[in-house]
Amino acid sequence: MSEQEPAPPRPRPVARFQGPILGRKTVRMALVVSVALAMLFVMLSPLTGVPGPESALVLGLILPPFVAAAGARLAIEARTSGLHRTGELLERATWLAGGCVALPTAILAINGLRVPWCAPWEGLAFVALGPGIGVLLAAFVGVAIGTLFQRPRLATTIAVLVPILAALGSASLLYTSPAIFGYGHFFGYFPGTLYDPDIEIGTPYLTFRVLSGVQIGGFVALILASVDPRTARISGRYARTRIGSLIIATSFFGAALYGEYRATDLGHRSTAESIAQRLGTTLHGRICDVVVPRELARERAERLRDDCDLRVEQTAQGLGVEQRERVTAFFFRSTSEKRELMGASGTYIAKPWRNEVYLQLSGWPHPVLAHEIVHVVAGNAGVGPFRISGKAGGWLPSPGIIEGVAVALSWEERDGLTPHQWARAMMSLEMMPSVSQTEGLGFLLQPASRAYVTSGSFVRWVLDTRGPDVVRAIYQQGEYEGPLGMPLEEAEVAWREYLRTEVPLPPEALAMAEARFERPAIFAQVCPHRVAALMDVVADDLAAGDDRHAAETCEEVLDIDPNDTRARAWMAVALAREGQLERARRELDRLIGPPSASRPVIRAARQGIADALWAQGNVEEAAVMYRAILHEPLGDEEARQIEVRLLAVESGLPGGEHLREVFAPDPDAPHDAVTAMQAIMRLREIRPDGLGSYLEARQMIQRERFDRAEDALREAQSRGLPSERLSREARRMRAIVEFAMGRRRRSRAIWEDVLEDPSASEASRVEALDWIDRIERAGETTEPIDGEETRVEDAAALPEPTDVEVPDVHAHPMPPAVQQTELPVTEGVAPP
Repeated sequence: MSEQEPAPPRPRPVARFQGPILGRKTVRMALVVSVALAMLFVMLSPLTGVPGPESALVLGLILPPFVAAAGARLAIEARTSGLHRTGELLERATWLAGGCVALPTAILAINGLRVPWCAPWEGLAFVALGPGIGVLLAAFVGVAIGTLFQRPRLATTIAVLVPILAALGSASLLYTSPAIFGYGHFFGYFPGTLYDPDIEIGTPYLTFRVLSGVQIGGFVALILASVDPRTARISGRYARTRIGSLIIATSFFGAALYGEYRATDLGHRSTAESIAQRLGTTLHGRICDVVVPRELARERAERLRDDCDLRVEQTAQGLGVEQRERVTAFFFRSTSEKRELMGASGTYIAKPWRNEVYLQLSGWPHPVLAHEIVHVVAGNAGVGPFRISGKAGGWLPSPGIIEGVAVALSWEERDGLTPHQWARAMMSLEMMPSVSQTEGLGFLLQPASRAYVTSGSFVRWVLDTRGPDVVRAIYQQGEYEGPLGMPLEEAEVAWREYLRTEVPLPPEALAMAEARFERPAIFAQVCPHRVAALMDVVADDLAAGDDRHAAETCEEVLDIDPNDTRARAWMAVALAREGQLERARRELDRLIGPPSASRPVIRAARQGIADALWAQGNVEEAAVMYRAILHEPLGDEEARQIEVRLLAVESGLPGGEHLREVFAPDPDAPHDAVTAMQAIMRLREIRPDGLGSYLEARQMIQRERFDRAEDALREAQSRGLPSERLSREARRMRAIVEFAMGRRRRSRAIWEDVLEDPSASEASRVEALDWIDRIERAGETTEPIDGEETRVEDAAALPEPTDVEVPDVHAHPMPPAVQQTELPVTEGVAPP
């Protein structure tokens, strides 16, 4: 610039910021997109209409490409308008990033005045850690790209692609590793399955965001060190004058690279090897490898291995496919460990393309293993890189068909009813969606329990009437009509007619279905994450005997959703246990209505109140409530629990005080599984019938000590049991014990007796047929794959069965986990 050309006056800060931020087309586009996303969230559902993990994730995915492009444009604009200092460019980028996050966050926060916003600080924390940091990083990355490339279009294109490619790189780990969670420096945190309401900001997310901050520091130092303010371009000559800043930038990026290297140790990623190392022991079967905790007893581990082999072979035969690759089943100690290592807590997961399933330990036979194994084996009929059912080469999944085939092939009873019976009950209650409503992504918009049963029952009907070839074709094509050769509506009419005319429905089924299917889809729930966390607190409080805090927490849930009948039932129980019987009865009256809660919810509250009365010595009133419950429609397990309680409180029967120690202990006295077992042993000595021996056998079976359950069961049956239900359950337990002890012929004879029993339920027959098939397969000799011997790795790490104690895990056989209405039971004690 010559001396005759005076320097232009330095603009004021407001004018300097206003032009570059609001004047460029790309910048305006980024701001418009952020506002449009917020408005869309507001219209979609209460789940996404306020700041939270879902809205933070979508903002973190969509905004960074626009903001990166806008950041590049800011650098390009600076070349023509001129810079007075490099920090000025960073200030503009910071204002840009802040505006793109602040605008939608403000709109969503204002919407929180209209819809429930239950955890505002947590929701804002998700936004701050997700798009808050990710968009700032995108802005600085865009500035760096804009100063590096001279051609505007090229710089803008590269800036857009960087966040997109980074997100795709993080998504690729969902494919190449066991994890279903994902961390990305631009989008933040993807928690995994939508069915897990228990989403929180954990230590791994915080440490990951520290590394994101380190990257931001690296880009800031790099721009300050290498961008010449006279040209707004990266200049090597200019950088050589700022060696200190370059060293700082190099240090930041080095720390970020080291964090990537330690990603598995920090919990940002997981591998099959790291999970196997954490669990400790691997066993190899004919076609299955099972990875289990190292402290698990050898016999339990071997049963899991054998069951995995069994389910693979059953599914392959039923679907008419061949499982060529080995299947790996990971069994975690608890839901918390499972969430830490692969991302899902209460939800069971299968990855067909990896031939892997991920479950937490439970009773034997494992209630969910068969369902998840079907997902893997069905992958042999699947398409695309994920080996699933779907259209467009498997890139558009068909979750209704995927889960329907899993339910149809595993075909397990739940709470005494088969999937066909659950479907028939749901149809009678007019709660069943149409099959077309479960197609495509519509499956996710339905309540999970209803969608699973509808799809599973329909696919099973197709399997029984059309055969496995048609089911395989449905799975491969990702739709029903082509393989069926008829409109879906016609097929659904025939299926519903079959349910109406051919499926028997026990009298208690409608009441049970009313409770199971009353929960809405997660997108329609109010504050599901906060409510789930509070209900976990309630369960912990009741288990710890802190009834006062449990009642207060239930009131907090009801402040969020006054129609949450589960919380009201638990509050009634907590109040009764605390001695506030009048308040407990008022809450029970509110459940009875009108409007009325479902009968199982009311029954659960009544049972909890009756247990509290019994524990407080009010035996007569407790007996009245137990008798009233017993006259309602009940499943066998529920009826057995009430029968045993009623036996204890009826006057004149010995051993009542010992049964109370098991089922309704004094809240002021120490109580655990040891004191419960002592009470059961005393009951066995006092009562002339076999009730005490039956309860002892049940505890031993729950802990898979079948050797100790055997004698107790024989004594229970020889003495006789006080009800027909208990006698039928003792017969079932005896059949399982005989198989576990290696006496398969005796076990088969008992299961065949079940099939010949005219009073046996349809669910009991399904279970008996499954066990008979298990027995037949166990008698066959199958050569290991590739000549590999069946072996146990790290056998020294497996203690003897007497040294093993694994926490009880309550799960059900139809994932994802759909919480039923149930009240806390004594920890470590099996129900009757």
